[in-house]
Amino acid sequence: MKLQLTHTLKKLLAAWDRFRAPANAPALSNELGGLFDQGRETLQIDPSTVLPVSSKYLVYQRGSSQYYAAVAGGAGLPLGVSPDAPYQAGDFLDIERFGATRGTQLGYSAGTITIDDLVYAAASGLVGDLATAGHGTFWVIGRATKTVAASGLEITFIPCFPYQVTQ
Repeated sequence: MKLQLTHTLKKLLAAWDRFRAPANAPALSNELGGLFDQGRETLQIDPSTVLPVSSKYLVYQRGSSQYYAAVAGGAGLPLGVSPDAPYQAGDFLDIERFGATRGTQLGYSAGTITIDDLVYAAASGLVGDLATAGHGTFWVIGRATKTVAASGLEITFIPCFPYQVTQ
């Protein structure tokens, strides 16, 4: 019995050696904050956000640290849209990063938007039509896939990596 147990233990140790990192392998830090799958990143709602957040499918930007997201105000780099509406401090939300997710995105309009026009991240996490935006600097986030006639309506758009334009 003792011989059989020793033989089994040796086999297990040999198997473990095959999966163990070599002695000269570099040590990597345990950085989970930079990892996300399918273009989705989980962040925590920024402590300065007025809660509860008014709606799902708003545009978010980086909050007060790399682990926080805040509703986009129109001036900062937009990260993406979230299908979540955080209710209380400390809530986590899923951010679907612009340029990294597949398919179209859903948002809410800041006014009239025409199909095929470029759209930008407007104030309060809304989506605006660049053709009617006037003068200023804007973050383009994609191209509209339908026409909406007023503010506060659902708008779908094809997202892109955000870039700034001044007109």
